[in-house]
Amino acid sequence: MLCSWATRLCIAGFILVFLSCGKKEKVPEGILSQDQMVSVLSELYILEHKISSLGVTRDSLTQIFAAMKGKVFEKSGVSDSAFSKSLNYYVDRPKSLEEIYTVLIDSLNLREQRLTSGDIKK
Repeated sequence: MLCSWATRLCIAGFILVFLSCGKKEKVPEGILSQDQMVSVLSELYILEHKISSLGVTRDSLTQIFAAMKGKVFEKSGVSDSAFSKSLNYYVDRPKSLEEIYTVLIDSLNLREQRLTSGDIKK
């Protein structure tokens, strides 16, 4: 199975959460909100899942993902640089990152439940 950058980031984020603690602070201008991060990460995970089911080599998967993720950013109205800057911001704030991933996991689980029950189309 493909071990993606997102999976590694998730694991690293959870490790950081347990190694540090922080207080709530105001998010600087230019940083995506936690809701925006959940939305973009959700779309990236869905894209990655779709691509991984194509049955092509890992190098091809990486190239396809790199080519397609721009469409996710465009659809979300978020630039690649704003997403990267925001991701770096949240990685440095493990509690916030944990909150993002908690909502993300819940959102993806709900989506999966709806797909399996036939409520929404793939």
